[in-house]
Amino acid sequence: MTSPPFISIIFPVHNGGIHPARCLDTIAKLNYPKSKLEVIVVDNHSTDKSLKQLPSIFSKVKIISLNTNLGFARAINVAAARAKGEYLFIGNDDLRFEPRSLSVLSNYLYHNPKVGVCGGAIFSLRIPHLLISTGYHMNRWTGNISPTLIIQKISQPDWIQGCALLTRKKLFDRVGGLDEGFEYFFEDYDYCVRVKKIGYQLASIPEAHFWHGESTTANKNRSLKYQKWYKAKFRFILKHLPWINVFSIVILQYLLILPYRAIIRRDGRLEPLCSGTWWNILHLPQTLLIRYANR
Repeated sequence: MTSPPFISIIFPVHNGGIHPARCLDTIAKLNYPKSKLEVIVVDNHSTDKSLKQLPSIFSKVKIISLNTNLGFARAINVAAARAKGEYLFIGNDDLRFEPRSLSVLSNYLYHNPKVGVCGGAIFSLRIPHLLISTGYHMNRWTGNISPTLIIQKISQPDWIQGCALLTRKKLFDRVGGLDEGFEYFFEDYDYCVRVKKIGYQLASIPEAHFWHGESTTANKNRSLKYQKWYKAKFRFILKHLPWINVFSIVILQYLLILPYRAIIRRDGRLEPLCSGTWWNILHLPQTLLIRYANR
């Protein structure tokens, strides 16, 4: 690149504790020209004062303070509307950047005009050598989601995770940003699908390394996390998949996969049983299928 593109790094925060400052510290250490960077943090009505020290870490940070928690997708759209960058880097507050990571992604995007979204290799923040993913894939019959773990070469997954996603600002605006109907999950997968539908490709560049806390905020309330996850998942399949896939996933997820994970693996998916959450979830397939039939 003769002149690196201007990049806006955007991420929301809601009571992020130490993570926003740690994230910004790794941004300040990027080898990307600081004159070509801006950081926009959307404060989703935090009460823990976790953003106070950010300007002292990175003087060019812009903080947008909201009076309510808008969720991830809406907060990202708010930041994107004010972003000046040619490229947008969408992230999470519990992300850490390897110094070369942003340069690697932006260089690839710059030299590959048919690519609309790219990401890198995501490692665990708790276990730094543990590879989490280089993208994700969904089985359209079972609804199971699995990570791709291709570290040896550039790959084209179905889905670049929204914790570390670089995209073109004009493309983001063209498809209408993130779908705000996805409150916390699947907004990144939905964005990737819409980008591919208008002729662009995805790319995972394993040379770009990131470390992620994996649902640090969402795991503070696992019951709510599972409720939002399943709601978003079925909204996604209803929006993008043929009716036969919708039917297959509803049957397999509810009759086989979900009970196995909840009862055999005991991963906490039945914790909100008494709160009414699971009553709502169990009625979700009927609601979605009725909406699908009437759309």
